[in-house]
Amino acid sequence: MLESHPLSATTDAWSDAELTVAIQAYLRMLHAELHGVAYSKAAVNRELREGPLPNRTKGSIEFRMQNISAALYELKMPYIAGYLPARNIGTSVKQKMIALLSMQGTESLEAYVPTSDAGILANRVSDLRQRELGAIPTGSAKPAVVTSTISTFVRDPAVKAWVLKKANGHCEGCAAPAPFNGTDGLPYLEVHHVMPLSSHGSDTTSNAVALCPNCHRRCHYSADRDEFKLMLYERIPRLAIEAPALDEPVSS
Repeated sequence: MLESHPLSATTDAWSDAELTVAIQAYLRMLHAELHGVAYSKAAVNRELREGPLPNRTKGSIEFRMQNISAALYELKMPYIAGYLPARNIGTSVKQKMIALLSMQGTESLEAYVPTSDAGILANRVSDLRQRELGAIPTGSAKPAVVTSTISTFVRDPAVKAWVLKKANGHCEGCAAPAPFNGTDGLPYLEVHHVMPLSSHGSDTTSNAVALCPNCHRRCHYSADRDEFKLMLYERIPRLAIEAPALDEPVSS
């Protein structure tokens, strides 16, 4: 039995049909947000109450939207920023939401899921670069680490795609056009974290630049790599200087 929110106009538990309507409305808003299309959560809420959910109040629908965010959070998928995941959602409700979400199709959201697999990351970045990206992705201030035989940082594909789209096919270090197109037909540039992730740098757009292979190698191996890093901070307004880890050597 699903729980009933105290603000519901009726004490009846939400039916699968009602939950499906809410999920469909939520996914429409989420896709609009991810693609930078303006929408109104209040208007959607009102349309639901005046249409398919006449027995539910504004508050109960808001609460249900937070349930959906909680289910998406559980799946490590993006959710609507204005609907923080409900903290008191029951296990049975969460599983019901996840099942209904899968029936509505969440494949298009998989490209936004952070991954430590380099091949999957490349495919997701290529996918996102060919979409219209909305708000600047938040990324992760402390990317998780997955350990197997080697340690690899979990990278956010939306951050990498946004930085590459922002560069618009030109190296942000030397301003030269990308040297060639990749196998996906898009200008080939490499994303470099100015403060390395290994030195506790963030995986965010304010710590990442799109560079041609030469400039990328310059960041790692050239004699003037420190000066080049300072030049990047001066040239690119979005970059924010981050402090390296105190317990690890500074590297580029």
